[in-house]
Amino acid sequence: MKKIVLFLLVIATVFVTSCDKEEFLDQPLYGRQTLEDFFANADNSEFVVNGIYRKVNGESWWQVNFQRQINEMASDDNWAGNTLQPRPDITGIAQYNVFPGSTYFNSFWESHYIGITRANLALDQIPNSDIDEDIKTQYIGEARFLRAFFYFDLVRNFGGVPIVASYQEILDPSINDKTRASVAEVYAFIEEDLMVAVNNLPRKSEYASVDLGRATKGAAQSLLAKVYLYQEKWGQAQSMAKTVMDSGEYSLEADFADIYRVGNAHGVESIFAIEFINNPTFREVGAQYAITNGSRGDRGWGWGSPTSDLENAFLSEGDNIRLRSTIIKHGDPVFGDPAVTEFDGKPTENKSGRTNRKYYVPVGERPEPYQRGQIPGQYIHIRLADVILFHAEAAYFNGDETSAKNSLKLIRDRVGLSTNMSLSGSALRDAIWKERRLEMALEQHRLYDIRRQKINGVPRIALILGPNGSFVKYNTEVSTDPFETTNLLEPQDSGRLFDPNIHMVWPVPPEEIQLSRGNITQNPGY
Repeated sequence: MKKIVLFLLVIATVFVTSCDKEEFLDQPLYGRQTLEDFFANADNSEFVVNGIYRKVNGESWWQVNFQRQINEMASDDNWAGNTLQPRPDITGIAQYNVFPGSTYFNSFWESHYIGITRANLALDQIPNSDIDEDIKTQYIGEARFLRAFFYFDLVRNFGGVPIVASYQEILDPSINDKTRASVAEVYAFIEEDLMVAVNNLPRKSEYASVDLGRATKGAAQSLLAKVYLYQEKWGQAQSMAKTVMDSGEYSLEADFADIYRVGNAHGVESIFAIEFINNPTFREVGAQYAITNGSRGDRGWGWGSPTSDLENAFLSEGDNIRLRSTIIKHGDPVFGDPAVTEFDGKPTENKSGRTNRKYYVPVGERPEPYQRGQIPGQYIHIRLADVILFHAEAAYFNGDETSAKNSLKLIRDRVGLSTNMSLSGSALRDAIWKERRLEMALEQHRLYDIRRQKINGVPRIALILGPNGSFVKYNTEVSTDPFETTNLLEPQDSGRLFDPNIHMVWPVPPEEIQLSRGNITQNPGY
């Protein structure tokens, strides 16, 4: 929403690139007729829609994905991790000593609004184009899904945000007079987009293999179930999640280790994912997390180290199958990588000596050069297990404990864990929440989950973090972990500064407030 962004969007939005078509138009656009001519070409329309996808993970690693990684550091699942190179701009967020003007907040906000504007451009122009009607319907569905995806990310991170509903609004000077919509208004806008997307998009099985990764009916239904869950619309969340579960389009991977296996992008469990490739001709077409999450003893940067508290959660369930595919520990062999029998977790430079296994690339499958932006793999935003757990949670709160337990059992059966089918009440609720932590660990859901989940009206994050939080007390009074308790370059009481009156959302970037002349207001406490 800043002026430079507006300038770029007005002059060059249709110049957006995709991994399939790295080229630019030669001339700037002058007027509406030129836009109409441009969109009359089906290839050009696809070109613009593909450009919207590039903002799902940001067009540079730090724009969006690193903020998602920092969010994990601000939960009980991760430390900031890298103790060799202290970065107050990163650890300040992770430890709730938050600087509102952080580059990461600003880039996250800006990147999402660029994505929204690209979606708005497509939605303004494609309905009136002369392209095939079926393709037109699909592109409208994709743009609506992606716009909803961006707004959902924004509302979860910042609360109510300005709603820009059309490309023409961007061209109006009054754009800088926009104020923040309420959280309820943003969610209503998201729901409307997703309901259109559900009706417009093909099923996953209807796409050609080269088009896997594009938004599908199932992706829109799954995101809509998640949106209902976040608003505590339990009945609607349960029903929509069950629709996806019964669609026949997806199934759980038989082997949990295959979910993030290199070469298994868009596998049977994947509902919405971004695939990364290795192609040295282009920048930023490969994955980042194998490096940014990777151990400093394994050519990585060491950010986002899994906590012993998370490891203990697996151990308390006897859950070795998911543990070995989620956490790599210093000195242990790496599951699924015969080349590494004793992992170097670098505990002198890494708070916990632990690394995220889900984004790890086995040595024999690494390209050379092995570097950020050139690593094959995938980032899964929504998968079937996620939706099944939406269903279990929504069913429980909707008073349907039998359905909740059946869904819980589906997830536990895969990893050989028994399910106590006599569970009821708060014990069942807690079992579902714990299962979600174990199943989705280190996939960047944890902070959002503990913010939204409540016990007697109190957000769980306020019981986990803060000076009296269970995570802080575990680390300062109970833990004897040999890595965490000896590497004190990252404070053992991380999370102590969390304040539920402030930190349930992140600060709005001050630059956006300035550019709006104060029409956009700051979140309380910042």
